[in-house]
Amino acid sequence: MKRLDIGIASYGASEKLARAVASIREMSSGDFRLFVIDNPGPDPATRRMIAELAVADDRIVPVFLERNVGYAGAVNEFVRLALTEPGWSHLAYCDNDVVIRTPGWDPMLCAHLDRHPQIGMIFPNGGAYPIPRADFIEVMWGIGFCWVASRKALTEVGPFDAELGHQEEADYCLRLRMAGYVCAAAPEVQVQHEARSTNDPASRERINAGVVRFVDKWNRYFCGGTQGYHSPNVLRWEDWPPNALYLEDYWRRHPKTQGLNDAPEEIAIDGMAYDLIRVPRFRHYYRGRVI
Repeated sequence: MKRLDIGIASYGASEKLARAVASIREMSSGDFRLFVIDNPGPDPATRRMIAELAVADDRIVPVFLERNVGYAGAVNEFVRLALTEPGWSHLAYCDNDVVIRTPGWDPMLCAHLDRHPQIGMIFPNGGAYPIPRADFIEVMWGIGFCWVASRKALTEVGPFDAELGHQEEADYCLRLRMAGYVCAAAPEVQVQHEARSTNDPASRERINAGVVRFVDKWNRYFCGGTQGYHSPNVLRWEDWPPNALYLEDYWRRHPKTQGLNDAPEEIAIDGMAYDLIRVPRFRHYYRGRVI
């Protein structure tokens, strides 16, 4: 395995950040450098601690931003810096509140990307709607507290969408699939995520606003500028064409939906024959709709 670039987006929470850095140093078995991209926060002790970590370990590269560019902006700055130098391998990202539990996590995740160039991004623990392939697990998306992505995929797909405010990894997984890549998960690699800030009730307004922007973005892309989150016939995540094609593969393989539409009911409308097809959907969605 070539040397791995790892990035952390930092904002305050120096104790959590120290634990995350310590777990990376302890559990990584390959050669790496660690970019700590620090958004300016209310506690100056955070930057002092990052500077001290860099003095103690020259693999740590502190990057002190002049203004708060948010999570996605910090990720983009890490990717931009990491891609400027050739000779390094894939790029890994960790939130500042993770603890890596699997020794050798870095070569384990990178090995999947090395063996399968079609994988653009891989996640530890697991992911949504897993499909077992020949020797890896494809997923539709994964939670973005930790991932490894190929330099080639990141270069081709471009930066994270810094305007969303939430759902950035789901957005990026969709964009990867649209560019011809797949996303994968490696359950053998375990990473613990504290997620306290995500679960904080004070964050719900920001998260909900990000979900609306995310749905607005792709509904307008796939359905036209008049369609958005609050449209009466909004197309949800599962309906967007790249996701719908993925989910068709997922449901075909699921034991509870085997033979789902092998013998659909046939009806006639205006002299034309139609099949009534059953569609798996989350409960309560699409009541009264024609899908």
